[in-house]
Amino acid sequence: MYTVFKFFAAVILILVILLVGYFLIKWLTDADYSIGPIERGRVLKNDLHPAAGAAEPEPLRVLSYNLGFASGPVQHTLADEHPESFFVANLDKLIDLVRAEKANILLLQEVDLHSKRSWYMNQLEYVMERLGWGYAAPVVDWDMYFPLRREHRITKATVVLSKFPIISNEYTQTAGKPNFENVLLNIFYYPLLWKSTMQRVEVSVGGRRLDVYNVHLCVWNRDARVAQMQFLSDWINRSRPANGFLIGGDFNFQAYIRGTPEPIADLAKPPFLDLLHESLPGVKEIMSEGGIPAEEIHKNYTFDERKHRYDFIYYSSELNLVVGKVIRNIDASDHFPVFGVFDLESE
Repeated sequence: MYTVFKFFAAVILILVILLVGYFLIKWLTDADYSIGPIERGRVLKNDLHPAAGAAEPEPLRVLSYNLGFASGPVQHTLADEHPESFFVANLDKLIDLVRAEKANILLLQEVDLHSKRSWYMNQLEYVMERLGWGYAAPVVDWDMYFPLRREHRITKATVVLSKFPIISNEYTQTAGKPNFENVLLNIFYYPLLWKSTMQRVEVSVGGRRLDVYNVHLCVWNRDARVAQMQFLSDWINRSRPANGFLIGGDFNFQAYIRGTPEPIADLAKPPFLDLLHESLPGVKEIMSEGGIPAEEIHKNYTFDERKHRYDFIYYSSELNLVVGKVIRNIDASDHFPVFGVFDLESE
C-alpha cells in the first residue's frame, strides 16, 4: 500500500513540476503581446425574422455597448454572485434601450454564451430572439474551464447583431500578458486569460455593403493597444469599401483594472486614438475630434467608476452623422453605451 502511495505521489509531483514549468516558460518566452492572423468567423441567421432595409437604406442607428455579461454597474470580481433573474433583468434593460432608440446595428463586447457566473445563459441567443433580429456574428474570445475556482466555466464573445443581412465575419485576436501587481498571478493567469478581439463584419444595407468593425482592445498594455490600432488602420485601408465603414467598441483608452498599477506613463502620453485620424483620411468620431487632450475626451465618459471614456464610434466620410451621444440611463453593465445615427451618402 505504501509503495502504491509513493508511486502516485511521485506522479502527482512530476505533473505539478511540469505544469509549473509550462507556465513559467510561457511567461518568460512569450512577447508582451501578439496579434494573431485574420480568420473567418461564423454568421448566425434566423430565417424566422426577415432582414430590414431590403429596398432603400434606412438611417443606420448604431449602438455600441460593453455588456459586461449583464453583471450590473459594479463588478468586484470576474464572477460576482447574482440570481439568474438579475441577469435576465439586465438583458431586458438592453433590449428595451435598443427598441427605444430604434437601433438596427448592435456592437457588443463581453457577452456570455455559456458561463456559470451568468447561469449558463446564452445571452446572445436571448437578445437576438427577443429583438427578432435575423443576423449575428459572434467571436468567442474566452472559453476556459476553472475546476477549482468559482468561475468554473466561462465562455464569452464579442458580437455584432444586425437587422440587416450580414455577409461575412472576419476577426483577429490579441494575446497580452497581464500586469497585476502580484507577479505570481501574472505568471499563472496568463495562459488562462481572455484574448482581445477586433472583427470586421460586412453588412448589406439596402443592397449597399458597409464594413462594420467591432473592437475590444487589450486592457493590459498601451503598447498592445497602439499596435492594435495600427493593425486596424492597415486592415481598413486594405479592404476599404466604396460605401464606407464604421468602427465601434471598447477601446480601453487609458484603462486599467483592479489589482494593476495606475498607468502613469499612459496617462501622460497623447491619446493613441489619434492614430485613427492620422491613418484613415476623413475619419471622425461621434463626440470627439482628433488632436484634443485626454481630459476633453473623458468629459464624455462611458465608465462611471473612473469617469473615463472607453467606448467610441468612428465613421468614414461616406457617412453623415445625425446624432451622437452617450446613454447613461441604463445600469446593465459597468459601462455606458454610445449611440450614433448616420445617413449614407447618395450614390
